[in-house]
Amino acid sequence: MLWQLPLATLVLWGSATLLTLALLSQVVTLGQYRNYPFFALYLVINSLQTIVGIFLYQGYSFNSHYAFVVAWTTQAFVVIARALAAAEVCHAILGRYKGIWGLAARVLSVCALISIGLSLYFGRHNYHIGTVTLEIALEACISTGIAGLFLFTRYYELHVDKGVGLVGLGLGLLSCARILNDVVFARFLGMTGTKWNEIASLTFVAVLVVWIWAVRHPVPAALPAVGQLSSGQIYADMIPAMNQRLAELNDQLTRLWRLEQPKS
Repeated sequence: MLWQLPLATLVLWGSATLLTLALLSQVVTLGQYRNYPFFALYLVINSLQTIVGIFLYQGYSFNSHYAFVVAWTTQAFVVIARALAAAEVCHAILGRYKGIWGLAARVLSVCALISIGLSLYFGRHNYHIGTVTLEIALEACISTGIAGLFLFTRYYELHVDKGVGLVGLGLGLLSCARILNDVVFARFLGMTGTKWNEIASLTFVAVLVVWIWAVRHPVPAALPAVGQLSSGQIYADMIPAMNQRLAELNDQLTRLWRLEQPKS
């Protein structure tokens, strides 16, 4: 029963639920779901997970095998939705650079396939282990992918809209928190119980507050794709948003992907 949980856990869970619904309402009301469709999907799935959890733990004990399986299944859907939202952030920042986004999309696809492959391999005899493996692998991909994205934009002095950047930062922080929970604290340090869950819930509440602030304003209109501009236009219209090193890298990668396309 839910009433058996500590008061702090219930308060944080309730706060996170209310903030998630408030954020989802804001995303819908302001039309931000057009800019962040997968992020909106992630919020919907997260809210549905909460509803399922309430009915699940009200009808079954926390030690119920059925409740355990259903809870981890919903968590798998949540982490997949968060991975899609993270890929969406990458596309929002790199999408207009066709060559660079071509490389990023391939890296993300390979990471997703590896994560699915690992979960199928380790979960062939144990559903729980397979689901945990999928979560850890995807969370690692999200956190390293977001960190790599920010390092790339900083190195090439690439402009990142503040709202998009904060959405990506929140996704990365949540993934880091889940990795700490599933790997470092639970497996290596043997820490279990409500204390770490309260810290993780508090992190989620803080991220939700940041997201509510981040999506207040619409995302600026995207510039034309670099591939649609001539060289002169690129330097006239996009500098300093795009420096010479980035232009050369995008050019090389665009030619590479074109060479890989099948000849008609």
